[in-house]
Amino acid sequence: MARSAAAGATRDRRPSGPRAVRPIGVIDVGSNTARLVVFEAAPGGAVRAVYEAKEVPRLGLGTGADGRLSDAAIGRGVAALQRFAKIVRQRSIPRTLAVATSAVRDAPNGPDFLRAVERSSGLLLRTISGTAEARYGYLGVAGAWELHDDVVCDLGGGSLQLVEVLRGSARGSASLPLGVLRLSQRFLDHDPPKRREMEELQAHVRAAVKAAFGGFQVRSPGLYAVGGTVRALARAAIDLRGWPIGRVHGYSLFDHDLEALGELLEEMPAEKRRAIPGIGSDRADVVVAGVIVLQELLRATGADRIRVSGTGIREGIALEAVGAALPAPATELADRSVRAAAESFAFDLAHAEEVAQAALGLFEALAPREKWGPREALALRVAAGLHDAGIAIDLWRHAHHSAYLIQNYPILGLDQREILLAAMAAYLHEGGSLPSEWKKRYQAILDADDLDLARRLGAVLETAELVAGLRPRFAPTADGRTVGVAFSPPAGSPGIGRAGEKAAKTIERAFGRQVKVRER
Repeated sequence: MARSAAAGATRDRRPSGPRAVRPIGVIDVGSNTARLVVFEAAPGGAVRAVYEAKEVPRLGLGTGADGRLSDAAIGRGVAALQRFAKIVRQRSIPRTLAVATSAVRDAPNGPDFLRAVERSSGLLLRTISGTAEARYGYLGVAGAWELHDDVVCDLGGGSLQLVEVLRGSARGSASLPLGVLRLSQRFLDHDPPKRREMEELQAHVRAAVKAAFGGFQVRSPGLYAVGGTVRALARAAIDLRGWPIGRVHGYSLFDHDLEALGELLEEMPAEKRRAIPGIGSDRADVVVAGVIVLQELLRATGADRIRVSGTGIREGIALEAVGAALPAPATELADRSVRAAAESFAFDLAHAEEVAQAALGLFEALAPREKWGPREALALRVAAGLHDAGIAIDLWRHAHHSAYLIQNYPILGLDQREILLAAMAAYLHEGGSLPSEWKKRYQAILDADDLDLARRLGAVLETAELVAGLRPRFAPTADGRTVGVAFSPPAGSPGIGRAGEKAAKTIERAFGRQVKVRER
């Protein structure tokens, strides 16, 4: 259970007082789908989706030669927005932002559609430019990842948005008419498509993508992708590979994944594609075009993988609305996640920060000899911040529940390996050992060295919670075989007591280091 060595007793880790989160709604009307997402905005600039409704009005279906929306598409779109407006009223969302993208942007009668939506639902739907759409996609990805020299792509039904990122900041963007619905209507007349159609589609996409990247400065970038088609393909790949983590956020789509999916999907009609996990009826007839676009993006960038982001335009709109500071380093993104989790699960954030400070101090003392780096420090930072989150479920097995929450709560700035390391360290923060089935379950992500690393990080966290209230300062000695720790107990506290002895034994057992303890 949660301990406080300085007080010499257990204490309640639940803060009192009202929650500081506030809801905000975002409606995104694309060429194929429309979504309403309600976010909880926590102090510090983190947003978390707590409700989603989806419609498939297919505004881009059956457009005229000039891009004019058909009467049927307008009717479907208005009906979808009426349903969203009803949900907003029922849930008493104080602020809702609604945007329309490619299909409405390109349609001569787009303003007529906006007026029809306002008259029938009361929603103020605004059309955003391709540049704004790209920027919101970038903000959504930057709100979840520390970006460097990268490319962010948002693949929609009507368009493909590309953002060039240099040193974390958006430098420029391009909006291309390469959305999956648009391409499917133009090139794929048969179901399943003919080889000639696929070749013409590929040549068209390759030329357009190559021209767009010709104006970018970044070379050999990382590639981040958002959008419903990207997520659908990631879900299909996860199922086909038997990947141990079901969430698409952070999943890497490699060229061999796309090649396998392309071969599978191109040979079957849309009716059969619907049965593929992740594809569904609303993507079955357009997903083949999505595979081609993603393959050409990999070819043009030279990237070895596409990192799938579960956050995109809707998160970007919400983050801008709450004034989130972006871009941000991974440590700040992780800290935002911890603060948001403290609001969600009502654990003692002050204690979590105290433990994190002690854990990172010990980490720095051990890191040179252990050959640990910033990514391991990031995993430990999250484990320390959320080690008591499981108390929201059950005090007596809270380490177990904390590990589960770390794996399933939206944690920003960490990849899937780092999330698992953080979860395992939190699981071990009260001693014990990892469940044996974890070794087999996650072997596609964690090797034997990673499992040993998780055990060691767990020992660091266990030590930190033992002594956090004593204000420890850790330092390695010159020979590297001894760790010194000096305590500065608060005035009026009972002193070091047995906490120093227990901490020394934990370090000696886990790392084979002697510990020299002194009280300042």
